[in-house]
Amino acid sequence: MHLVSVIIPTYNRAALLTETINSVLAQTYPAVEIIVVDDGSTDNTAEVVAGYGERVIYLQQENQGETIARNRGIQVSKGTYLSFLDDDDLIFPTKIEKQINVFANCPEISVVYCRHYHIDEKVNPLGKSGLLPEGDILLPLALGDFIWSGAPLIRRECIEAVGGYDANLPWRGKYGEDWDLWLQLALAGYRFACVQEPLGAYRLNRVGQTAETAIKPSEEGNLATLQKLFSHPNISPTVQEARNRIYSACYLWLSSRYYAAADWPNAQRTLREAVIACPELLTQPDAWLEKMTGQALSYRVREPIAFVQTVLAQLPPEAEPLSRYRVQLLSRVHILVALRHYSHEEWSEAQAHLTQAIQLDPAIVTEPTFFIEILCHNALHLPVPDPQHYVNQVLRYLPEVAQKLHKTRSRILAQVSLAQAFEAYATQQRGTTIRQTLNALRYRPAFLKNRGVLSILLKSTLLRPFRVCPEQ
Repeated sequence: MHLVSVIIPTYNRAALLTETINSVLAQTYPAVEIIVVDDGSTDNTAEVVAGYGERVIYLQQENQGETIARNRGIQVSKGTYLSFLDDDDLIFPTKIEKQINVFANCPEISVVYCRHYHIDEKVNPLGKSGLLPEGDILLPLALGDFIWSGAPLIRRECIEAVGGYDANLPWRGKYGEDWDLWLQLALAGYRFACVQEPLGAYRLNRVGQTAETAIKPSEEGNLATLQKLFSHPNISPTVQEARNRIYSACYLWLSSRYYAAADWPNAQRTLREAVIACPELLTQPDAWLEKMTGQALSYRVREPIAFVQTVLAQLPPEAEPLSRYRVQLLSRVHILVALRHYSHEEWSEAQAHLTQAIQLDPAIVTEPTFFIEILCHNALHLPVPDPQHYVNQVLRYLPEVAQKLHKTRSRILAQVSLAQAFEAYATQQRGTTIRQTLNALRYRPAFLKNRGVLSILLKSTLLRPFRVCPEQ
């Protein structure tokens, strides 16, 4: 049985650290060592860790940042596999066991990660990530880091081969050094697999750091990471060709963060850079709309509509053409806020926001494709016990102006059922795969023409082996 080392850097978070350590101690896989690297804490961290006795290895250092702390943990660790966990995040009991099983069945795999939940300070669920890519993930990873820092379990020799975390990048602490490590592992040709179920939780804090102390260092680190990426000798022509799109995606993400922090000069500057790198943003604004709606609905933004209105008032001259999408952006945010209220059974607030969305854009009712897509997405990613019940509740409590959307019920439930079937297939749940596929076909028989639908149904029904390893 291979030893797994879980390395937890920490700084002045003694109370939360206890929850994190306990989640590792609760693992069903028994061969785990826990290494806590105290990065110069001034609270009672040492006393808290001492209470665990020999179950936790405790290291102390002067405050030097997470990068140094993680590398020190690597040096001390003895595990065949390594995992890194922030001191306020959690992992679920079967996480390591399920990841080890993938390694056992797929010896060519070097990194196994997983999906995750987002939680608030009190561990209330806020949502979960969707199905994630695997195999050769370099291009999608270059376009944005979709791997939660606590998700991967990595073969030790692979981390040592790429030199661990890069302490020469201008991270100044906890600002995304994980992204660089994942990229270096992918550039080295190591293959990634994913356990397609949430096996941990990433904690979001309502009170975030200011733009000056958090986002600016993050910008410096991310740009340095991209410079390092494009100077790597193993970079593929496909990634080189996507250079402008990758830089634009980075600047667009930074811009949304600066806007959320009300740092208008930097928000405008980075949005300008995104447009310069990819002028198509002005005529094909889906990426911008997605980033801004995502930021508006983030946990740290208390007034999503006011946020969007401020963004539209603070566009740089180079991005002024984006103002023509004002109605589209506002209506999207109103719909998303409405759907969040529906998930909490706050019917009157939900109806008010959906009414405002339709008043802004009557096409939501007459051409409901976007409403269908966004309701399906939220049914699968909001913390609701039963996605199909949630859809029925939304349609039951529609405001008067939205009553025509009742006609989309079968279409929505078919898509939700089909998405649940594919998720169940990805997590090797035969019974659920069959049940949800048949449910989708009941609502929409035309899915029988879809080869993917037939494939998962037949493989589940005929008891054929599930695919364990990502395809080449």
